[in-house]
Amino acid sequence: PPLLPARRRPTHPEARCEIEPDVVAPRSVLREVTYSTDSRYRPIDCYNRLHSNGKFLGAGWMRFTDTEIECESYSAVHGRLSQRIALMEPARSLGSHPLSCDVLHLPRFDHQRSEKIQRQPDVWMTSLEHDGCSGPLLAKIGLDIEYCGRETITVPAGTFASDHYRFLLAGTLEREHPTEDLWCMPDSYVLVKVTVGGYMAASFDLVEFE
Repeated sequence: PPLLPARRRPTHPEARCEIEPDVVAPRSVLREVTYSTDSRYRPIDCYNRLHSNGKFLGAGWMRFTDTEIECESYSAVHGRLSQRIALMEPARSLGSHPLSCDVLHLPRFDHQRSEKIQRQPDVWMTSLEHDGCSGPLLAKIGLDIEYCGRETITVPAGTFASDHYRFLLAGTLEREHPTEDLWCMPDSYVLVKVTVGGYMAASFDLVEFE
């Protein structure tokens, strides 16, 4: 068949995430996410299902067009919910909370500009909890992205030339969020390493790559 236009030629990252109690909060989280993006890593749609402490928490589906976002979800807390949000311009990224999707905010950084820290005022999220353990519901935050340069780093999966970025998130969510450093493969934005400071004090490495 003919290729889709670039705006709608999809990729389909999938992630299954498990967070043990007391890593981020005193609860366990199990998250399953399927997230489709176009060739510029902008969101097309996303499915997100959550369990907390072994019990169903919520499930939701989001769909993005150039002019609107819609969300259909059901949660143990809120019951059945529908959201429709008009857009002035297409959404550039969605935070659905897997680390492999955190890096999909990074294509927003414009390397043609001189600023090494760039404000992103319209970042869409499926949860405002630091471990993503709510909803899923659409919400919008702002964050700063800092580009720290090209580095060669070694993780269990091997040694990679990586672009180093930093999320400056303090005060953007419901409570203070520690600084998050991310290393990814240039252009492909494949996660190589993530470290989070503050009360999380956690490090996540790529352990296998084909």
